Formats: sequence, C-alpha cells, structure tokens
Amino acid sequence: MRVPRTRTTLDREAKVGEILDEAVAQLRAGGYGALSVARIARDLGVAQNAIYWYFHSKDELFVAAVERMLRDVVARKPQQRSTRAKVLWFVDQLAQVEHVRSAVRDRARESDVVARFAAELDATWHTMLTNVLTNELPDPRQRAIAVDALIATIQGVLLSPSSRNERRSVVGFAYDRLVAA
Repeated sequence: MRVPRTRTTLDREAKVGEILDEAVAQLRAGGYGALSVARIARDLGVAQNAIYWYFHSKDELFVAAVERMLRDVVARKPQQRSTRAKVLWFVDQLAQVEHVRSAVRDRARESDVVARFAAELDATWHTMLTNVLTNELPDPRQRAIAVDALIATIQGVLLSPSSRNERRSVVGFAYDRLVAA
C-alpha cells in the first residue's frame, strides 16, 4: 500500500517545477549568462533566498534546468525509426540547445557541481550510443571505436557553424562509414 504524499511534498514539487520552468526559459533565451536567480525570484514573487532553499547555488539550479531540458528531449525521441535516423534526430535536438551545452563545458572548468554533471552526461551519451549500436555492431571493439568516432564527429559538427543539412550530411556520412559499412 502506498502512503499518500504530504502537502509539504506536493508544494515542494510544485515550487521546484515553477523554478525550473523559469530557469529553462531563461537558458533557452540566452544561455547561462541569462540565468538569473534574482529574476526568477522576482518573476515568481518570492524572495531570492527562497530559490536557494531549493537549489543551493546558481550552478545547482543550472544543472537541474539542463537535466530537465535533456529529459524533455529524450521523452520526445522517435520510436519507429532506423538507428541512423534516431542519431540524426538526436543531433538536431542537441543543436537547438548547443549554447547551453557550451555553457556546461565552460562552467565545468570552474564548478565542481557542473563538472560532475558534465562527466555524468558524457558517460550517459556514450552508454546510450553504445546500446543503440549493439545490434549494428556486435563486435565490442568495433562498436567502442565507432561510438568514440561518432561522438567526436557529433561534438565537432555541433561546435561548427553549420546548417541542419550540413550537420546531417557529416553525421550521416560518419554513421554510414562507421556503422553501416
């Protein structure tokens, strides 16, 4: 039998959700530089210290907001597509939040909280791509090399000023050569 949640728990979850909604909106609009705890507090009509009650630092808030953004991407992932199409779709999604991914890399140099998150995120991407390529590349050594090469290609193409079609051409080419060959 499940114990019903208390009102305090529900209020906390709702407040955290409101804070994260505001933080995500600010990150989408202008990246880490646009993320303002004071503005979130003002927009929500609470004291700035109230935000820090839920998130002990701006970096903790930043990490939670980026996690939410990425969970939203993963929740929308296509189901009935080829692995190649899924990889290209995912690269398209990452391109839309590249300014936030760049901020994660930059902040990781100065913040242990963000550095831990960045390391976990890298490991997660690696595991996800490894898992998705298991059927296409049954040899673990070949799969490991292909995963590392695809990740390097994806990271590189996301950092370069390229159009969606250019990104897809580069990643698709790499995928075809590394996986489908």
